Amino acid sequence: MLNDMDARFPSDPIRRHSRPTPIRVASLALLAFAGCLFIPPARAPIPSILAADPEARQKTLVVMLPGMGDRAADFVEAGFVETDPHPDFDVIAVDAHFGYYTERNLVPRLHEDVIVPALARGYEKIWLLGISMGGFGSLLYASEYPNEISGVILLSPFLGSPGLIRQIEAAGGLESWNGAADGYDEHEIAIWRWLKRQLSDPASGGPVILGYGRSERMARTYGPLIEALDPSRLFRIPGRHEWTTWKPLWATISDRLPIAVGR
Repeated sequence: MLNDMDARFPSDPIRRHSRPTPIRVASLALLAFAGCLFIPPARAPIPSILAADPEARQKTLVVMLPGMGDRAADFVEAGFVETDPHPDFDVIAVDAHFGYYTERNLVPRLHEDVIVPALARGYEKIWLLGISMGGFGSLLYASEYPNEISGVILLSPFLGSPGLIRQIEAAGGLESWNGAADGYDEHEIAIWRWLKRQLSDPASGGPVILGYGRSERMARTYGPLIEALDPSRLFRIPGRHEWTTWKPLWATISDRLPIAVGR
């Protein structure tokens, strides 16, 4: 059953739009798209759509963050958030659009409006799932609140500037990289520092899972992450940067991995 998490989480009407065309990026601030892109205001609290049975709420919650140009309702339309709740975990799609990134308040809104209330409701495990830009947002939240989450699922994630990633590769990969990178956005550096800590010491937090299509345009930036990942947490299928790739990836990941408590 689809419902708002409570009165503080109203569903947001979604205006259909065509997916913008990406251009090369130098930092998150340059994750703008060719042509004019309307950036909605960052509302507080951040709107979210919850899929849960109010009479049989699960102990695990998967928090989903959309990519550039997408909204919370797109998870519903794409079949990530089903009318019938998942038997092992609940899902909440968060309307974390680009406005929250440009105003740099994604993390506090996600924490105060979604994560803290979820913990107060009794959820014992919280996973973050981010698509494209939402993957960056998921990692950014994990880097600031590592103890609040049980794992991160990245589908075709934006992982920062190619130049930064080349520096990590030139250093010999995440294990050898010293965590320094001059001239790059502090948020970009923060997510890679968190990935370095997490993948070198899994006990420091939950697992990181990566999924993407074999024709993914940003796959060339995934090298340091792929090299550091446990192969069992890497999922690749035919496809490009689009919902028709992400839906079967999510179906596979949610079916095979121990997201639910006690599974």
